[in-house]
Amino acid sequence: MAETEIQPDAESEASPSSEPRLEHGTYEVIRNRLRAAAGELRERLEKLNAARKDVFGSIETTLLATERVTTEYNCVARDMTPLGNCFLFGYNVHMGLKSSINLEDVFSVYLFEDHAFKQQPLDLIDDEQFRRDFQELFKYYKKTVFAKFAVIGPHLHMVFRISDEVKDVKTFKWLIEGDTIRYVDSRSDHEFRFPGQHGFEWTRTHRDMHSAGEHPHISIDDRVFVETTEGDLTIKIEDNTDSGEGVYCEPVDDPDQTLDDAEVFYAIVGNLILLKIRPYQEHAFRYFVYCEKTQQAHRLDALADACVLLPEDHGLIFSNGYVLQTGEVKRFESGLSGMLFSERVQSPNGEDYLYVFYNRRSGSYILLPYNLIEQKVESPVACSGYSFFDNGEMLCFKAQAEPQKHHAVQIWQTAYVGRDYQPPIQSDSFLYKIGNRDIVHGMAECYEVLGLIAKEDTYANLFVDLSKKVGDILDAYYWLDEADAFTPREILVRIREAAEAAISEYEKVVSVRRNTSEQLAAAVKQTRSIITSIYSRRFEVINDFVTSLVDLRSVRGKIISLRELRYIDNAQVDSLEEEVEENTGRIANNCVLFLLKPESLQPYETSVAEHRSKIDGLAKVVDAKELQEKVTTSAGELEMLIEIVSNLKIEDATQRTAIIDSISEIFSQLNQTRATLKTKMQDLMRVEGVAEFNSQIKLLNQGVVNYLDICDTPEKCEEYLTKMMVQIEELEGQFAEFDEFVEQLIEKREEIYNAFETRKLQLIEARNKRAATLA
Repeated sequence: MAETEIQPDAESEASPSSEPRLEHGTYEVIRNRLRAAAGELRERLEKLNAARKDVFGSIETTLLATERVTTEYNCVARDMTPLGNCFLFGYNVHMGLKSSINLEDVFSVYLFEDHAFKQQPLDLIDDEQFRRDFQELFKYYKKTVFAKFAVIGPHLHMVFRISDEVKDVKTFKWLIEGDTIRYVDSRSDHEFRFPGQHGFEWTRTHRDMHSAGEHPHISIDDRVFVETTEGDLTIKIEDNTDSGEGVYCEPVDDPDQTLDDAEVFYAIVGNLILLKIRPYQEHAFRYFVYCEKTQQAHRLDALADACVLLPEDHGLIFSNGYVLQTGEVKRFESGLSGMLFSERVQSPNGEDYLYVFYNRRSGSYILLPYNLIEQKVESPVACSGYSFFDNGEMLCFKAQAEPQKHHAVQIWQTAYVGRDYQPPIQSDSFLYKIGNRDIVHGMAECYEVLGLIAKEDTYANLFVDLSKKVGDILDAYYWLDEADAFTPREILVRIREAAEAAISEYEKVVSVRRNTSEQLAAAVKQTRSIITSIYSRRFEVINDFVTSLVDLRSVRGKIISLRELRYIDNAQVDSLEEEVEENTGRIANNCVLFLLKPESLQPYETSVAEHRSKIDGLAKVVDAKELQEKVTTSAGELEMLIEIVSNLKIEDATQRTAIIDSISEIFSQLNQTRATLKTKMQDLMRVEGVAEFNSQIKLLNQGVVNYLDICDTPEKCEEYLTKMMVQIEELEGQFAEFDEFVEQLIEKREEIYNAFETRKLQLIEARNKRAATLA
């Protein structure tokens, strides 16, 4: 139904994804195979749908005409209801000086014939008792206005509002008898009720569902986690109280509330988790829908008024949109609120469903036509009243704010025909033997498969769901391999095989993506930490500049290396590198300005002098190595300074020269200190080395004596000789810098070798003598 008064929101919230396109490989080949199969399946379904319409008849929704209903008085139209080929038209007339209200001031009867309206006398509702009750109603309730018609079972209720409160109503009950109605009574107000407004039950959370921690939350069936503490309402998908981050966040009015201050209700409908939350000291509840498959949450406050289930467990529908089990969310900007669910109209073909929502204050209706096969709502209709006739024609009108005599009524052709209406069919077709409903349901499930294939692979368990769904379809419909049905079975089998192959391949992709994501997150965290520490420094000494620049250079190298990872978000890496470059340039420029000050390099001069003064007092090699590390660090910082100054564009060459000369002078002093330290280390190593070498030789000799003593077989001689050779090699590596020690170790090796060989020969000779004696 095309309707210019309501346009769908341009923003379609169906699972957006920022994932980069996958590299060509086994997984991509499988995905391409699935897409190709999906295209072929769609073509066959389109052919099947065309053949189905030819067999069972097709009624397209179209606007046939727009005619006008003319009333005797200026009035505000309120509602209409069909009765055979006629319809009752209800409205409200401003009385002015008129002392009493007649039936003609509220109701008119029109014959609907050949797309034209002919006013009829009120014989249809001309009942004496009804007239008396009608007059008494307006006599005793001065604020009485006609509200709506309501068909409940075999009865028609004329509903009047008798005060400013929308729930304060009075009804007249009629029994529908074919094309006529018979008045029953005015005492059936209790029978006028709207159907259930929610297709599920809300469950209140309790303390046993609370999870304590640094960032506590409420666990909803261990599938999603919510909290309203720390100044915001957060929906999380991980049971992690160490972090307060989630997939959805919005501020609350009271930032100091605790976990149990908020009221939280939930309902689970398949993959959808509905949340009803009222933070502390707030008057209104907030409503959310979270989809496990897409791991996305949406705020939908229209759920407060009404939300009912779509057919075949497709999802939920409400007055200004719908949510599917696949996570697709569609909203329409109707500008209406407070809409209650009124009724659901189902077409005999089993394909089309009409959901009607009603506003009791304004009398407005929203008609949402849902197509089971395509799984979407096309162009909702906003009106003030509607009527369906047996041939599927629908009348609807939109009341104007000002009273008028002429009321425009649109005439639509729809698929919502009466039960007795029979479109032309071809009973000799094989599709007729299958049945329209069965074909519609089969096609609807096949379109679900197409929807899954079109999903991004971030959709949870995508290929598992795809394989299972195809398997269910193949088991449920026997006619899938029939030529008259265009044999979709063979395509579905190929899709299932490809989905099963993709399951194992996708695990590899997930592993690589997870690793890439972790490395990117670590780089982001490190960058944020470095930049935060930079902004906390006062930059009163040169070390602050050097430390900051060294940290930025280090993290930039890690960021650049991220580009080599598969599935990396290059846009985020570019942004991160740009941020690091910007901070590096800013600090480098400030560093140059700082270096122009005479006292800027004083810390390095002091540091070099301090290092030089410690050399003479060194007594151990360990202390010398520690001092050497400090000297190396200072040298690295000075090299960084020289590189920074060399790369920056300083207009005044004398300034650059002065800075480099100052750094070079300190560098020269540092090199002298380094050379002196190296000589000192060699002296200490020689003294310490002699003592340590002598102790190692003593230990080696004792080991040789011990092993020779316990060698009682030639085999043990070989074993212990090998151990001793390993020890000598380790000592050679340890004292490689001392040539005299190396020569002694060579001599010691020959000595030990000869000792063990002699012992081995003795044992062999003894063994031979004993063998000869025994022989």
